[in-house]
Amino acid sequence: MKKIIILLTLSLGGCNILDQQSTNDVADALVITSEEGANAALIGLYNTLQSRDYYGGNYQLIADLYSDIGVDGGFDNVALDEISSLYVTPSNIIIENTWLSIYNTIATANAIIARVDDVSDPDFTTEEKAHIRGQALAIRALAHFDLLRMFGEHSDLNSNFGIPVVTTVQTANDVVARSSVQDTYDAILNDLDEASAAILADDRTKSFINTMSVEALRARVLLHAGRSEDAAAAASLVIDDGSYSLLNQANFKAIYTSPYLSDESIFELTFNVQNRSAFNAATFSRTNALRTEVLFLAESSMAEFFNSRPDDARASLIDFVNNDESIIPDGRTLKYRGEETRDNPAFIIRLAEVYLIRAEALGLAGGGLEDLNLIRINRGMSPFVESDFADESAFLNSVLDERKAELNFEGTRMFDLARTGKVTETLGIESYQAIFPVPLREIIATDGVIVQNPGYPQ
Repeated sequence: MKKIIILLTLSLGGCNILDQQSTNDVADALVITSEEGANAALIGLYNTLQSRDYYGGNYQLIADLYSDIGVDGGFDNVALDEISSLYVTPSNIIIENTWLSIYNTIATANAIIARVDDVSDPDFTTEEKAHIRGQALAIRALAHFDLLRMFGEHSDLNSNFGIPVVTTVQTANDVVARSSVQDTYDAILNDLDEASAAILADDRTKSFINTMSVEALRARVLLHAGRSEDAAAAASLVIDDGSYSLLNQANFKAIYTSPYLSDESIFELTFNVQNRSAFNAATFSRTNALRTEVLFLAESSMAEFFNSRPDDARASLIDFVNNDESIIPDGRTLKYRGEETRDNPAFIIRLAEVYLIRAEALGLAGGGLEDLNLIRINRGMSPFVESDFADESAFLNSVLDERKAELNFEGTRMFDLARTGKVTETLGIESYQAIFPVPLREIIATDGVIVQNPGYPQ
């Protein structure tokens, strides 16, 4: 269709992005008519998150490729080369597919939100409907936030360049203009508020949205929005809940070797041998793989980074030695091993990140050092003392280093550099390049209602 919206199909996973009316544009109304149909639609919603162009691989990996963590491999992949070289054009097909995939998730969420309360099924209780609706609201919030931090000026609350916020079921003729950054944040946080009130309070299933994953996501959003006190409060709710705990130096690798079982996991997407993720093929492929086989490599500077942290056990999660010579001096992340099954999970949010969110939000003066040191100690490093930091800026740099060590290849570095204003000094690019351009196709298809980000070709 002409616009940014992708219509829900009977398979709950398809989309139509051409300039005609979809024959499936009322399929959601036909599917979500019973408890069974509503639950099937919810599974379909999680399936949209698993798209290769979203949390099935590309979203996290391109966010780290566009930073000082990753470098591309592959062979004559122009779109990937653009991202790796930090010069992305509006016609980049990877960026376009990511945009479309995330809006597909939003379209599916909107269908559930619009229909589930009206289902007439005597066995389908109000609480069960609310639980499904709450998960859809939280996923819609996550999707809008992911779009905002990749395509919107998320670090400037006064900017008009947010993203199109879509909260209703769309037709092929609908056009949604960009909201301001502040309005986008407001919409995201409103959805999280509603989700928190609707979801069953005692559910802690790691592979589905629950009340604690909502609070963890809220802490992340609030940190990006500059609301430090509120971010720390949301993070504390998750930490104090007691459902999650940090692994120590001896066993923290279980996060990656025993997926879905880790005590640190708050929200992961599950894959299996029938429904494989793209992570292993994109980042490891096989032992002694050629550079042309591996799309996302660890930049050689990451070896220097970890060499400056000799006690950091996380250094063992990047291999700079046992590679084919075509890969050296770059390396490969080992977070997504499992060449046979390729059922690597998508790590959407973990407890370690929540501690680091609170550390940054509290700052040195507010007691954030305790949280920072807790992560360091559990990863084999010695704690800091307050006198190690000249000021709050120095403390922030240490938190960002800890995030880089902990969350590399999990899709945070691009956004960390952007929200803290460190893109130019770290990557040597212009400040407008802290975010990606809006895909050219969307600007053309909406007759200019959706406008391009400043700095990029208009």
